[in-house]
Amino acid sequence: MNRLTLGIDIGGTFIKYALVDPAFNIIEKWKTPTVKFDTKDEFYDYICSNAKYLDEVDRIGVSAPGLVNEESEIKSYAAPNVVIMFGTNVNEEISKRTGKIVATINDAKSAGLCELKAGNAKGTKSSAFLIIGTGTGGCLCNEDDVIYGVDGFAGEFHHMPFIDFHENKVLRQGDYCSMTALIQIYNIKVNEDEKLQYGHEITAKYLTGDEVAKIAMEEWIRNMANQLLSIATFYNPEMICLGGGISEEDWFIDLISERFKLASKNFLGLDILTTKIGRCKYNNDANILGAVIKVNMQ
Repeated sequence: MNRLTLGIDIGGTFIKYALVDPAFNIIEKWKTPTVKFDTKDEFYDYICSNAKYLDEVDRIGVSAPGLVNEESEIKSYAAPNVVIMFGTNVNEEISKRTGKIVATINDAKSAGLCELKAGNAKGTKSSAFLIIGTGTGGCLCNEDDVIYGVDGFAGEFHHMPFIDFHENKVLRQGDYCSMTALIQIYNIKVNEDEKLQYGHEITAKYLTGDEVAKIAMEEWIRNMANQLLSIATFYNPEMICLGGGISEEDWFIDLISERFKLASKNFLGLDILTTKIGRCKYNNDANILGAVIKVNMQ
């Protein structure tokens, strides 16, 4: 009998669970709010207490935020509700509570692995993934697997540096390419009572022809195109898949593809980069499915 696998996606707001069959179809999924605890034991007890169907699975795949090395150790801080994970070994913590085989992977790398094995990057020999949210997550893949790097830091595109010569500072590209950045760009250009909280509000205004939203969007898209150009010039993958809610919009994929092509031609002086810009196939479930794929590769 083919065994089922449990997938767990640990996020700053929710912890999501899914029961997945051997063909990577989701049979059932559920979620619980992410609660901030004072100790790591309380936190991992909470995660495992909300796991169902443990008698029906022998493996658990975990997607986790922050820098996760290949030994499943959390090497950086993430969202406030999950900072207690820092310095812990996720595989050990969940395995000793469940008795199951556990594999853990960073959330962006999990999404990339899902796309490599079952999504829009399937069959490619090289691919990259840029997940656009509050920050920008990232992942690099070869034809077989995720590329980790010696510290598990490969593909952390948010942290790609550039120099502000006016302030003599080294800045992060991701701070200018996230949805948070789009909101900040827009809000700088409007009065206090016109400021917006969410990126989708700005994109809605952009699509109705609002002039300020158009200016803000063009500035943000230029930032995005430059980040994609950085990825393409150092790795030159066959394709870069974009994730996050905005990537589901056709107008966005068309616009960023056009601006990327223009930016690469202007920068290099030749139209030589054939890297394609596309979208992720499994946006909402990519983290869980990638984690399930990861544990089943062991």
